[in-house]
Amino acid sequence: MKGKPISSDKTFLCIKDKITGIIYPHPLSNFIKSELERKSLALTTQRNYAEEIKKFLNFILECIEDEDETFLHLEEGGIYGLELQHGARYISFLTHRVKMGQISSTQVFRTERILVRFYRWLNEQNITKENVQYREEIKIVKGEKRTIIISPFDNFELGTEYPNKRESTQAIKDRKLHDFGNGRLDLVNLFIRVAEIEAPDIALGIAFQCYGGVRRGEVVNLLRSSVKEPNKNGSGEFTLNIQDNWKKIFPDKELTVSEQVKKERIQAIFKVPIVLELYKKHKENLMRLERRGKIKNKHALFSSMHTGKPITGMAYWERFTKVKDKFLEILEPNEKDYQFLTSKSWSTHIGRGIYTNMLVFLLGWSASQVTVARGDSDIQSAQSYIEEQNVKKQTEEAVEIIARATIQANRQYTSIESLRSL
Repeated sequence: MKGKPISSDKTFLCIKDKITGIIYPHPLSNFIKSELERKSLALTTQRNYAEEIKKFLNFILECIEDEDETFLHLEEGGIYGLELQHGARYISFLTHRVKMGQISSTQVFRTERILVRFYRWLNEQNITKENVQYREEIKIVKGEKRTIIISPFDNFELGTEYPNKRESTQAIKDRKLHDFGNGRLDLVNLFIRVAEIEAPDIALGIAFQCYGGVRRGEVVNLLRSSVKEPNKNGSGEFTLNIQDNWKKIFPDKELTVSEQVKKERIQAIFKVPIVLELYKKHKENLMRLERRGKIKNKHALFSSMHTGKPITGMAYWERFTKVKDKFLEILEPNEKDYQFLTSKSWSTHIGRGIYTNMLVFLLGWSASQVTVARGDSDIQSAQSYIEEQNVKKQTEEAVEIIARATIQANRQYTSIESLRSL
């Protein structure tokens, strides 16, 4: 019996052969088919699930590539070795992105729900071996009773980090530390020196961030040819040509969130001794890696000392976090500095805040000047920072004034009897 052919849209997880470029359907597409398609869920829902699973799997591949010990056994064991700790790390990674204002907290919890369903399916298919008990509870959602799977990732032993569900974007920004304090170049240079010891392959990157306001994604996108260095006598400019170079540096990498360049520009770097010294050392380290035949990409300015591969945005963040932990450990005996630096969360973005503080506090630049120097698209970021610094300064001055006034008042009214005579 003849009839018209029927076409329909399907959602697949696919894997790309890096050598041939051919894209193949991945067996894990069965998760979409059995859990979503079979239950007639909308194609949009299927795509959303597939997209989140894809991001999670690419995150795992990136961790393996960066030689993260938690993930290394998956290189041989594959999906069969997947454990809760891997999902917990991904959720914590997304939470970090929330703290940086890159994604919303809603996205983290939505991804967690998808991962819970994915993990349970893997367990039911006997693909993963970890013994996990999935508990359920009844909840009222929009007036209807629904069975909800309790997340196994929300476990103290896993140490999964979660964002605050109700925090606004402004609240998240307010919860972040923006700099090391007004004019605290001593702390900035100490932090860079700690990086020299703990993560020498990104020490120059941290120096560029603090003394040039460069973002993490812009650092890992730098080519060797991106740097215009001063003359040997110190004259001439020190600049970075900030461009989107990920195709040259990461040609086989699909996940580019951590390597994004927000604005292409020529970025000036302060010609301070510590930066010039680190740039010289960095070039020498690259030459040593080249002589040993370890360099995997001749274009990249930042390569791993261990693998010779270009440092990804996530690998940079992991190294930065290691430096931060050691830095805080060193500062712990200094109660005032330690309390200030642990009072709010901070990560790689603090470099831009430190740079901005130098422009505002040490040089007295205006909001428009700071905007140009930072490579911002609008004046709002710089204006907000300057206003915040002004309020902070005025508050500190007000506290001193009130304190002096109180001391004066105490001298005049030393007892309750003094007041009664009024």
